[in-house]
Amino acid sequence: MDYTFQNQALPLTERVDDLIKRLTLQEKISLLSTSQSAIQRLGIKAYEIGGEAAHGVVDRKGGKTTVFPQPIGLSSTWNPSLIQEVGSVIGDEARGFYDKYQQRTGLTLWAPTIDMERDPRWGRTEEAYGEDPYLTGRLSTALIKGMQGNDPFYVKMVAAPKHFFSNNNEHGRGHMSNSIDPRNRYEYYLKAFEPAFTEVNALSMMTAYNGVNGIPAMQLKELQQVVRDQWKMDGFIVSDGGALSLNVEEYGYYSTYAESLADALKKGVDCFVDEKDKVEKTAQQALDQNLISEADLTIAIHNILKVRFRLGHFDADSNHHPYAKITKDVLANEKHAALARKVTEESIVLLKNHEELLPLNEKKLKKIAVIGPTANCVFRDWYSGHPPYVCTPYQGIKNRAPSADVQYVSGHDTIALKHQQSNLYVTRATNSKVYVNAKKINKDAQWIDEDWGWNWHLVKSTLDNKYVTLPEDDLKLQATKAEVFDWFVREKIGFHSNLNDPTQYHLSSWQEEPLQVANDATIQTGKQADSFEKTIISSGIEQAVEPAKASDVAIVCVGNHPMINGRETEDRPGLGLPLHQQKLIQAVHQANPRTIVVVIGSYPFSLNWEQEHIPAILYSAHGSQELGNALSSVMFGDVSPSGKLSMTWYKHAKELPSIFDYDIIKGNRTYMFAENNILYPFGYGLHYGKVTYQQANIVEVTNNQLTIAVTVTNQSKQAFQEVIQIYAQFLQATLKRPNRLLVAFQKVPLAPNEQKTIRLVVKKANLQYYDVAQESYRLDTGSCRFHIGSSSQATNIITEPIVLTTDKQPPRSLEQPTKAENYNDYAHVKIGKGEHEQNAVMSQKEGWICFKNVMFKEAQQLHYRVTTDGARGEVQCFLDQRRGEPVTRQTIEVDYPQQWKTQVMTIPTNKAVHDLYLVFKGPVHVTTVQLVEGGD
Repeated sequence: MDYTFQNQALPLTERVDDLIKRLTLQEKISLLSTSQSAIQRLGIKAYEIGGEAAHGVVDRKGGKTTVFPQPIGLSSTWNPSLIQEVGSVIGDEARGFYDKYQQRTGLTLWAPTIDMERDPRWGRTEEAYGEDPYLTGRLSTALIKGMQGNDPFYVKMVAAPKHFFSNNNEHGRGHMSNSIDPRNRYEYYLKAFEPAFTEVNALSMMTAYNGVNGIPAMQLKELQQVVRDQWKMDGFIVSDGGALSLNVEEYGYYSTYAESLADALKKGVDCFVDEKDKVEKTAQQALDQNLISEADLTIAIHNILKVRFRLGHFDADSNHHPYAKITKDVLANEKHAALARKVTEESIVLLKNHEELLPLNEKKLKKIAVIGPTANCVFRDWYSGHPPYVCTPYQGIKNRAPSADVQYVSGHDTIALKHQQSNLYVTRATNSKVYVNAKKINKDAQWIDEDWGWNWHLVKSTLDNKYVTLPEDDLKLQATKAEVFDWFVREKIGFHSNLNDPTQYHLSSWQEEPLQVANDATIQTGKQADSFEKTIISSGIEQAVEPAKASDVAIVCVGNHPMINGRETEDRPGLGLPLHQQKLIQAVHQANPRTIVVVIGSYPFSLNWEQEHIPAILYSAHGSQELGNALSSVMFGDVSPSGKLSMTWYKHAKELPSIFDYDIIKGNRTYMFAENNILYPFGYGLHYGKVTYQQANIVEVTNNQLTIAVTVTNQSKQAFQEVIQIYAQFLQATLKRPNRLLVAFQKVPLAPNEQKTIRLVVKKANLQYYDVAQESYRLDTGSCRFHIGSSSQATNIITEPIVLTTDKQPPRSLEQPTKAENYNDYAHVKIGKGEHEQNAVMSQKEGWICFKNVMFKEAQQLHYRVTTDGARGEVQCFLDQRRGEPVTRQTIEVDYPQQWKTQVMTIPTNKAVHDLYLVFKGPVHVTTVQLVEGGD
């Protein structure tokens, strides 16, 4: 039987409406979770929404897919057209995955991550595209365009940008709320998400775990007011995994799942990523309690189904679908591998090249030492797929220099551990369990110690290279894991040295529980840690020095392990390399000054000593199956490095604000506002040639944009790609603006001695700021000039200043109720949830807010909505400065916490323009302020 909704000739709306009319209430409920039920009477198959595709499709069952560099590496390409090709491959392989699993799942994947990376200590830095919203927008839209395809109706797959929004810390993410004021919200955090919907129509989106201004992300009013109403998002919104449960159990925002689901559904979440039974049972409870109606369910199901129609799920005939014929044969093919190689090459960043140590000349190299903990492995992160093969740096260098003697040393120590209480050594038994039972250091008692910093180690047996783990079903250490890769990293062992004797250690489990020896001589968790003496049988550093001395060049590969010290659920404790790696680099360099350091990492590092002493430094992200081949191509000059940093690399973590401070403007975060502590600036990256910028002229100005023509010349014999970057600088600004703001860029290939003139378009919308007085974007009245060069700090040419608008900013009026969060300046306040879910300014310590350039009339009253947490508070009013006595003050008393009141106080002043300061004593919360004529 053919149904109307299966008729592909009909308009989408008519098809969706027809299907929804045929659904029963229970069938609608069955489509509310990611496990979409089959509806056999209508010929509808079961379908599973979700899956990962951060840098390639992820098959959790181990199926092979193409694996590209982590997104932080993709962002280093600064090449939107190349990223679109990556997106297209991901889309193709999603279709192949869909075919492989009998069309049950795979076409609605949760990528890309568009969170703004304003702090490099964020545990998930590897997943996103850097610290700039314009760069992130350009690259993420390119990826989405490739993923979804270019057919006007059908989509190859559905992209789901995540995590909306301001998700940039892991610690406390399930219960903490981030304070984001309007300028930060609209100029930074939301700005990165906007083009995904306004330019390429991403058909899904995932909310974050964290709260924003006191409200969990899946219940934010911005889902409807911004994403749907302003950006015209035409797809469905999903919660983050388990967020429905966390909303009650961890955040405590509601006491029941029914209340939580009902609020999220009404705010705009269409699909819940939680247990199917829980979602459906909760939805029924919400209906029974009249928290939602069937109409609310219908809206959500409509949003989901109209996207599934565009995937071709309900077509009677798939012959008209341009992507339906893609099969599993496309997975992990050679063409995709070639693209992975090219993308990885373009992602590598040359950080230093003193006296042109790079590129290497293989004809002059007889011996090469390849050293370090990341030299002979390609680590997977949690969002990596299973590649068909991997090429490690060591393998890549051996392949590229077949006539050279290439020696590899990991740099890890081989150790023995002696239990102090029993005087016996830790061994691996034939059953793989770990025992304390050897009187001497025999072959069973030797372990490879991988020191990844901040006391966290991985330990594996020298017998078979199996890692020690603490299995959930036994809770006794055993050496059984071939790879450290799980949601719970049970292989982590904490080594905590005795301050009086550095050879003595207390050990702890992955959950930081003390480890002790049990009566059966096994090692398990306990109440008090036993003491172990570590004996270094062979020093990894000493082993590295010998081949380094004897080699023509030493290549030291360092960095992080993606499952330790910075990952989902775990922020980084600092920015430095592990101390053992720093010592390894220094020892190798002392043995051979021709040392190259290759940092393979998920995030920026502080490389202060290395930058001062090491002649050549390269950076690459983890993940790519072609990592080794790409690195060797760059090191031997087959291609010139063209990667550029998408984040600022800082010198010291201690000079950064708290990771929980989300105000990039006042906190001087990112390249836009940071003025010191910068090791490598945003946009930085060297290549092997020399480029000169001859001239730059503004050649065309229209109402919406201006065009800048830039002439660049390759003054070398090496072909390379130069990323021309244009940064706006705002002169005579009426408020704090970025020191530099990226507004255009283009990656340009240059042949030897080639000159090109490139025209780049700067949209005036990208020069605007968010005017809190008018609650809209506007151009500033000052002038603007453009810095053109190869990084945010490398200015090759500066244009003449140009006036963008002559419209003067009038004095501010507070005669209408004005949101307190629309202040111009503040200190010691945060934004939280006020009455009716309005944003409230909440005082911390003795906080204050300032409304600048306010027009006052004679004898006006200030009306303001205020409450406290139950304690007494006070509001003081100052004009123009916060010194001396306030012009008026008022005590705030409430009968119970969060009892909101309208308070009135008279401000004695003549008709004039003043800065209005409101200073808060005690736990004062304010939602609105308003100046009203009248008074004593």
